[in-house]
Order: sequence, then structure tokens, then C-alpha cells
Amino acid sequence: MTRFALLMLLAIAATSYYFAHLPVQTPPPREKGVVLEGVTLRLYPKSDPKAEWVFYAGRIENNPARQTSVATNLEEGARYVDGELDLTLSAPEVTIDRNDDLTMPYAEIEIPRECYQIQLGGEGEPPVRIRQNQGFFAPTFTLKGPGISIRGEQFRSDFQLEDASWTNGEDIVEMDNVKECNP
Repeated sequence: MTRFALLMLLAIAATSYYFAHLPVQTPPPREKGVVLEGVTLRLYPKSDPKAEWVFYAGRIENNPARQTSVATNLEEGARYVDGELDLTLSAPEVTIDRNDDLTMPYAEIEIPRECYQIQLGGEGEPPVRIRQNQGFFAPTFTLKGPGISIRGEQFRSDFQLEDASWTNGEDIVEMDNVKECNP
């Protein structure tokens, strides 16, 4: 009887050892994560702690494999700094990466304190990027405001438009299209 119990114990140990050393396949990350509809999304970027982004989106889809979320059917997008409205953003869709940086095909930005309207990029152009710790990056831009209207390429600027640069800039004569603004 002892011999039988010892053989059974050895058989169990050998089987356990065999199964413990089998290769385990890890499943690939899921391409599709959570899908939310009709939501308000708030971002509190770590690299810009005074800022808060608020998006009212018809749909937000998370992609765990890419660590991104895509907001579509945007009703409104806005950036607040210390609770004050800094800018509004309109775009067909916004991709938010794991650093809370934003990428979109093109965008329209309004900066109420300066009464500026900025068209960033356009259809068929490389995407527009907004990096939380640096500002705007766009292949082309058109900026309009009271007494100013500029068009150019390779636009880079901080959020305050204090350190803006671009190439191939030109003044636009169509000053009649600039909206009146009362910040």
C-alpha cells in the first residue's frame, strides 16, 4: 500500500512538473477597448498641471494596444487654465495618446482673450499635433484676428502664441472676414 501511494505521489509530481513547464502563450493586446457614447471627457495633463481639457464627444473609443483614445463627433472641445477658458477647439476627431497629447487631421482654434481664430492644417495634409508641454504643431495655418491675418507653413507655437514660428508666411488682405471680438 505504501508503495502504491509513493508511486501515485511521484506520478502527480511528474505531471505537475510537466504542466508547470509548458510554454504559456500571452494573448496579444486587444485592438478594441471600451466604446463610450455621448460623453464628457476631461483631461488633466501631467506635463501641464494648470490645464484642463474638456471634450463633449458623441463617441470615444479606446485602443489598449496603441494606448490611445479617439474622440469623434465632437460637439465641443475647450482648454481651461486655472479655471479660465483659454481656447476652444473644433476638429473632426481627436486622438489622445498616453501622454494626453492630441493628434487630429485638422483643427480650428479660437483664442478668446486675443480674439484670434486659427485654422491648423487641412484635408489631405499631415496631421495637426498638440503637445501638452510644447503647444501647437501644424503643416499649414491661417491666423485671423483684429488687425492681423497671416498664412504660413510649418507652424509651431506655445499656447500663449508668444513663441510662434512658421515658414513661407504671407499677410492676407481679406481683412473683411475677421469677426469682431469682445473678449
